[in-house]
Amino acid sequence: MNDLSARKKRARSDIRAARTRRVPLRPERDQRIQANLLAALADLPEDTSDLTIAAFVPLADEPGGGDLHTTLATTGARVLLPRVSRGDTPRLEWVEFQPDSPNLAPGTWGILEPIGNAVHSFPACADVIITPGLSIDYHGKRLGQGGGFYDRALANRPAHVKVWALIDHEEFTRDVPSQDHDLVVDAVLNDLGFFPII
Repeated sequence: MNDLSARKKRARSDIRAARTRRVPLRPERDQRIQANLLAALADLPEDTSDLTIAAFVPLADEPGGGDLHTTLATTGARVLLPRVSRGDTPRLEWVEFQPDSPNLAPGTWGILEPIGNAVHSFPACADVIITPGLSIDYHGKRLGQGGGFYDRALANRPAHVKVWALIDHEEFTRDVPSQDHDLVVDAVLNDLGFFPII
């Protein structure tokens, strides 16, 4: 294991342990995160009900809240959620969330995933993509869970597609170990606010 890989592994371990300790704070923090997210969406020039937003279903210790997708759906936006497509190279594909008849079931690694037909125009069809992450630095470099799913899925996204990372404020930091292929985001959303990367 090279030095950068070792640094990433240590950082992931430290952040996951800190998140476990913060689980009791999740409900209050997630309410603030969702409020900040809705305010950031309302500030976009487009009407929220005209947006296509790709999001995810956070795990119990992940920032955002297990009802993140339903909160987004209340805005009238079209909400896309990821699932892992198994094949020679596992990858993410996005399916439209159906709030009136929730189409979620436990999938890969026990994560709730949508059931239905994949949206083949992703990511070009999205206006905003909300990603999970473990840490983001002040230049927008993202430390993910290590699978590379988002790095690959969003590597060639069109310039008009905004990517916002959802983390806790402690995870927005001066520096994260990163490589050239790691995703760079356009903004950070956390419990303290919305922070565009300049």
